[in-house]
Amino acid sequence: ELQQNLLKLIDGFKDVKIIRPGYAIEYDFVDPRELRPTMETSRIKGLFLAGQINGTTGYEEAACQGLMAGINAALLTQKRESVQLTRNSSYIGVLIDDLIRHGVDEPYRIFTSRAEARLTLRHDNADQRLMPFAKKLGLLFEADAQKFDAKLHRISRLKSVLDNTRYKRSDTEYASISQLLNVEDLGDSITLSQLSKRQNVSSELIFKLLPEIVKKESTISDLETALADILYKGYEQSQNNANERVNNNDNLRVMDNIDFKLIKGLSSEMLERLERANPRTFADIRNISGLTPSAVSALLVFLSSLVQNKKLNVGRATSEMP
Repeated sequence: ELQQNLLKLIDGFKDVKIIRPGYAIEYDFVDPRELRPTMETSRIKGLFLAGQINGTTGYEEAACQGLMAGINAALLTQKRESVQLTRNSSYIGVLIDDLIRHGVDEPYRIFTSRAEARLTLRHDNADQRLMPFAKKLGLLFEADAQKFDAKLHRISRLKSVLDNTRYKRSDTEYASISQLLNVEDLGDSITLSQLSKRQNVSSELIFKLLPEIVKKESTISDLETALADILYKGYEQSQNNANERVNNNDNLRVMDNIDFKLIKGLSSEMLERLERANPRTFADIRNISGLTPSAVSALLVFLSSLVQNKKLNVGRATSEMP
């Protein structure tokens, strides 16, 4: 009845009829800020919580919490050191850190936009990031551990070959590649790493140019992982530098009566969270629940520019004094 009445308030919906009303599910939850990074509650030793009781929604969200809670519960009974995943190592780490630091004001779901290290948290390197934890915990069969070590060796070798295989103008491969890409000049020389970053260069082409002995020992999947690491290396460094700046400006003040709508790139949801929180410093902004890393970076750039402009104005006023 309430939904019917609400819809009738909309222009043109005076005689609307609802065929199937929507519904919502309400449930109680424990404030996840009471949890430790291991998913153990701070109030009761040995009690681990996972899933909707922590204020989350979604199958993947519940599953990853259950995995970490189960692992750490088992480690506790064995009197072994607990395991904690960081934001830079996995999306599981992002989810847990968000929950225990910020809590929730609505059912939480994990999105790639919540992670600062999105370029590092790729599907193709998930085993490289998480297998070491599995090995340490004894969750891998010896055969699987050996396969993983062999893969790491292949990828490491591929990166070395890609960086050190260089074609000069005088090489026949140089002319063939130039013709294939319809590019007259590739420079005095070019490595396979540099070539892989050019437009219209596929991993299949790079694979054909590898030495025969390397091709026999490697797969296209190995090569694609190695190429992704090379491609994103510079971006990851820029990403790390940006994160460093974000973490070192907590004392930056937010001006009174600031209009957050002036900041480009902020969604309506981000604006709503900012206006509701009314932050006084950049540290307050970083602690707002649900604020994405890209929104935090945009705010830092905006606030820093305001401070810089203020300094410039003060400098001009001082120089103009008689």
